[in-house]
Amino acid sequence: MTATLAVLCALLVVAVLALATTVGRLRRRLALSEAMVRQLEADLDTALRPRPPVSPAERAMRALVGTAARVRERGVAGAVSDSLEDLAAWAADQPSEDILSIAAPDGTVTLLFSDIEDSTALNDRLGDKAWVRVLAAHDALVRAAVDKRRGRVVKLAGDGFMVAFRDPVSAVLAARGVQRALARTLDPRLRLTPVRVRIGVHTGTAISRDGDYFGRNVAMAARVAGLADGGEVLVTEAVREGTADSGDRRMRFEDAGTVELKGLPGEHPLWRLVVET
Repeated sequence: MTATLAVLCALLVVAVLALATTVGRLRRRLALSEAMVRQLEADLDTALRPRPPVSPAERAMRALVGTAARVRERGVAGAVSDSLEDLAAWAADQPSEDILSIAAPDGTVTLLFSDIEDSTALNDRLGDKAWVRVLAAHDALVRAAVDKRRGRVVKLAGDGFMVAFRDPVSAVLAARGVQRALARTLDPRLRLTPVRVRIGVHTGTAISRDGDYFGRNVAMAARVAGLADGGEVLVTEAVREGTADSGDRRMRFEDAGTVELKGLPGEHPLWRLVVET
């Protein structure tokens, strides 16, 4: 009887020690999670509190970003139905000096359009507060990839980006960077709520404010993005030709077929960027 009691006591001690170890581990995880939440909130607060502008050019850009922020608020409330269409319409009506100034010596510019697939459904499922946090993480990731390739964010609308690049190689590598970063991100906001981004890229001539070609190329880039699936990068024939001589093995394309694009006559061959994540 005494031996049995001793065994039971030993088992009880082992169980208590195991429970104490588990409780300690859970407390550490909880503390780590709370620290991550505090850091995310601090990062978001910093991101939403811009430093004062230091030049007239920056003040002008801030005004543009402010307009985009108002559009974004309406998007979160469900007022913006199609960010790609909004971006294309804005750029076609108001050609930006940012696009014209970044044009290559031959007068061409490469435009990248992106947005989040099924963003309205995600917004509805998460609620506005959580959705804004996901957007902040997405925006930071896209901007990092764009900045790395010296692109220029021209306009934001809802969850969509319109970006100008001097050459198609930079644009394609930026698009590739966005998709790879999304697949590999450790940001808990994007790990808990994965987003799939569709991207379209087109190269064309950027001419004066009244030039027809400008509006056509903006529309084409937006239409191509609209045909992409989440996680996909589609490019036009002009982009594929513009990257053909780069020798960069990171830019491999698959035939995505020939399509008709709304408002643009004729048929247009498209190519799918191969992205190894």
